[in-house]
Amino acid sequence: MRLTKSISITRLTLIVSGFITATCNYKFFVEAIIIYPFQENPLFVISLLFWLFSFLSVVLLLVCYRFNTKFILIALLICTSVISYFTDNYGVVFDDNMIDNIFVTNLNESLDLLSLKLLFYFIFLGFIPAIIVYKAEITYKTLNQQLWLKIKAITLLLILFAGVTLVFSKSYASLLREHKQLRLYINPSYYVYALGKHINSQFKTISTPFNKIGEDAFVSRHNNANKLIIVVAGETARADRFALNGYERATNPLLSKQRVINFSQMYSCGTDTALSIPCMFSNLTREDYSHEIGKNTSNLLDILSYADIKVLWRDNNSSSKGVADRVEFEDFRSADRNMVCDIECRDEGMLYDLQDYIDNNKGKDIVVVLHTMGSHGPSYYRRYPKSFEIFSPVCKTNQLNDCTDEQITNSYDNTIVYTDYFLNNTIEFLKRNKGSFNTAMFYISDHGESLGEGGLYLHGMPYFIAPKEQTHVASMIWLDDNFSKEVKIDELKDIAKDKLSHDSLFHIILGLMDVKTSLYKKELDFIPYVE
Repeated sequence: MRLTKSISITRLTLIVSGFITATCNYKFFVEAIIIYPFQENPLFVISLLFWLFSFLSVVLLLVCYRFNTKFILIALLICTSVISYFTDNYGVVFDDNMIDNIFVTNLNESLDLLSLKLLFYFIFLGFIPAIIVYKAEITYKTLNQQLWLKIKAITLLLILFAGVTLVFSKSYASLLREHKQLRLYINPSYYVYALGKHINSQFKTISTPFNKIGEDAFVSRHNNANKLIIVVAGETARADRFALNGYERATNPLLSKQRVINFSQMYSCGTDTALSIPCMFSNLTREDYSHEIGKNTSNLLDILSYADIKVLWRDNNSSSKGVADRVEFEDFRSADRNMVCDIECRDEGMLYDLQDYIDNNKGKDIVVVLHTMGSHGPSYYRRYPKSFEIFSPVCKTNQLNDCTDEQITNSYDNTIVYTDYFLNNTIEFLKRNKGSFNTAMFYISDHGESLGEGGLYLHGMPYFIAPKEQTHVASMIWLDDNFSKEVKIDELKDIAKDKLSHDSLFHIILGLMDVKTSLYKKELDFIPYVE
């Protein structure tokens, strides 16, 4: 028994195109109506349906032929249904950086995103239509007949596309010139384009030979005191939720009692982990960074190693994104290694037995990177032990748009309270090593987070349209008494109020560790040293 009547490739393609246009572009039309209110522009808004339909249909008709039609249409339906869920519910944009982020996301992060609503999108917008396409009996015409049908259909679609564009030429000119961000929400066009960029970037990255730089690095200092620095790579910590930055809530009860210097205007290299982490450890600035160059060039950790400094990366997140590929790496995402686990493994577990590593390397300079789980969403309530639920009620679902602003705020702020606890523990750990090392902690988050502002949630927006909540990040430094003698503290406190960025991390750590190399740029190291 057939599920559908016999149908031509052309007609099936047009039906799928119409279905995707009508059901998987909700966010696009919401954003379009904000710019072009429906009451004032009803015909133009309606024309957008025909505009998108004709464009998508032409593209599909050009690529769909006898042997690949079902595969392309099914793949498109499945992928677009999932993409639509995240776009509609979180405002997420799937550009090439987000595609890159998807491929490096671990299983736990993926499971964190599952929900009944996602299943609903998948079944009704993806799976069921895909089954219908699979079951469809396609009438295969002769090559000449098939080409003629396609030519007619494409011609009519191009006429429709051109006609709509001409009739509303002023509005479309405005859309394409002044509101380019709207194209980011077009399904499936933009994510397919982004996927193509990602694949091209991966090929370039693979084919690019590794560029070893900074081999001239060496340690040069006036005394014989060894140094121990812990760099804490934070996760999703926006600056405005830290009490140290003036937030009205007591989210930093412990750090406020420590002698930390808080960088109140620190800005990230990217809006997602996959970009920000490699970028901040690279010698390249945000404007110059690309994965093709960055991932195939020696980074900060490599250069520290060249200078005979012991380097250790401990990870409770989703890996180092390639940064620690050539240094010692330890995974703390499971109870096999992490001694502090409940519903998930906690960041504080990365401090467990770290003293053993320090003791085994006495007499050497040491840099340890702790890559935290921090405030990673959307399940903020899972990011802290129950005892840290200071603010309530909390949002206990990954469906953030089903929670109130208060619940989202409370659950996110609780993650910051736990981060405060972890950073305080890190400082206390360093204090216990005062006799053997000059010690310091540098904390910097990879990116921020949208918590519903402007209808946006999570992170990963293209940088040129990303809101401040996703780029303005928490950062601070703590120096022990001996380390403080090397730095003009009062001057640093003034600098800490200036606008700063991830661009400086590479040079700051080299400077603090007394590493001399031609790559070091004093102008990017904002730490003022005692001469």
